Amino acid sequence: MSVLIELESTNQLEALLRAGMLVKFERADESELLIGSPVYAAALAVLRDSLIEELRSSGSAGHSQRQAAWYQIARHPHLWAVVASRAASHPRWRELGESDRLSWVETLAAPLTVDRQTFSSIQLMVDDLVGPHT
Repeated sequence: MSVLIELESTNQLEALLRAGMLVKFERADESELLIGSPVYAAALAVLRDSLIEELRSSGSAGHSQRQAAWYQIARHPHLWAVVASRAASHPRWRELGESDRLSWVETLAAPLTVDRQTFSSIQLMVDDLVGPHT
């Protein structure tokens, strides 16, 4: 099932997406349930992809590329520790396989995309936080 919404402009889409970022990274105390929600993460990813695609299809390829680059967590190293701290709160972090760890980090980082190199850096930070397996 898909639900369609219509916004008047890409500015509205970008504003909604940026509001999602604020809820996720700036208002964490009030949004604890949303931070680790795969549903919320997926919704933010749809907004991000919709914005980038709309810019691309409207002939703003350069702006589209800049937006796609801005939504990469590699561009926001100040958020790596935030994501790592939240990832470390997973009760089974040590038992998770790499794909499950990546999925969890992607959920926590959304709407930012996570590349393999940045994931490896965040994973090392999490491992330092949770300590050795006993």
